Amino acid sequence: MKELTLKDVQNECLNILIEVDSFCKKNGIQYSLAYGTLLGAIRHKGFIPWDDDIDILMTRPNYEKFKQIYKPSKGFAFVEGKDSYIALPRVCDTERTIFKSTLPWAPDDNLGVWIDIFPIDGVEDDRNLFKKRMIKNAELYKKQLAARRSIPKLSLKKSFVQNLKLICRKIKYCNLSLSKINNAILQQCMENPFGSTSHCSQLVCTTSLDKQYYSKAIFDDYVEVEFEGRRFSAVRDWDAVLKLNYGSYMQLPPVEDQVQHSSDHTKFFWKE
Repeated sequence: MKELTLKDVQNECLNILIEVDSFCKKNGIQYSLAYGTLLGAIRHKGFIPWDDDIDILMTRPNYEKFKQIYKPSKGFAFVEGKDSYIALPRVCDTERTIFKSTLPWAPDDNLGVWIDIFPIDGVEDDRNLFKKRMIKNAELYKKQLAARRSIPKLSLKKSFVQNLKLICRKIKYCNLSLSKINNAILQQCMENPFGSTSHCSQLVCTTSLDKQYYSKAIFDDYVEVEFEGRRFSAVRDWDAVLKLNYGSYMQLPPVEDQVQHSSDHTKFFWKE
């Protein structure tokens, strides 16, 4: 199979974002570009040159509406819950590309390039309580990563039957472990319904501890920003979000840090 170039990956991600953006606009669902995607929109008017993914945020009510009514167009799939080893949902290509990874995230080996959807949930208004929550949250995420990395691979030193028994045993253990971890993460997400407090955060996939401590009001208003020659949704106060995540975000990182995000563990290929 032929491997996708960085530009190929970016183009395929953009196609998925266009699909999601179109659906959200037609159905009154609010979302915002997020993380490196939002930073790229503001600093580069498109992808950060070395970035290889797209992230969006949705408040939990918007996400629940999306999950309930989204019907992917041909060639796309929505993956979350029992169909995934992670607590964060994704919309994936299923027709043109495929991924291979040493950090598996789904049992379906027919999935390709994806974009990440990060739900935003309510959190404590007491910053100290929020810090304690995020310490626990980061530990859960680290355990999830460890379990995903332990998903077994075939050994050339063992027979097919030995390999099969080993894989069945380990995958059963990993799936049970991952299910418990992800259920614990999702339980945290539900403890403070969005809107029941004045603050919110992203809880499904983070090791950033208490950095992402947002005022709920940030997610009340949205604007459109330019990204790769198109207009996509972003929270109006994107400056506050970027400062919380990156500090002086208009300053480029050192050259040695300008590297492709997932190239050390994931490769994308064109389907034959």
